Amino acid sequence: MNQPFEAQHLIISTEERIWEKGVYEQTEMCYLWADEETSRRCFLLKMLPGSSIPKHDHPYRELAVVLEGEVRLNDDVMKAGDFLTAGLGQAHDVYSEQGCVMYIHVDFDVTVYELVKKDRPGT
Repeated sequence: MNQPFEAQHLIISTEERIWEKGVYEQTEMCYLWADEETSRRCFLLKMLPGSSIPKHDHPYRELAVVLEGEVRLNDDVMKAGDFLTAGLGQAHDVYSEQGCVMYIHVDFDVTVYELVKKDRPGT
């Protein structure tokens, strides 16, 4: 996942993508790039129809673009081409009725750092 330092650029073709079981049920992830020094990660998140991610906060900044389908974050609906940024204190739940694919860039390792769940009303 981490490219050699001397490499000028990295291209991952559609055919080379490797999809793995996601962190949450009915999700898949395709890890594209990682910087081990800063913990930054870029990946694709595929949410299957009817899947959800519980309400959570982020330890650092998240940047996301919907590539395919539609997804709801709290009461907001995002469609293909829409952009999101969220950080600490900007909690949301995520739900996709029809399914979607999102490109996501985060400043933390999603495979190690668990998102902070927000279970209580008003948190």
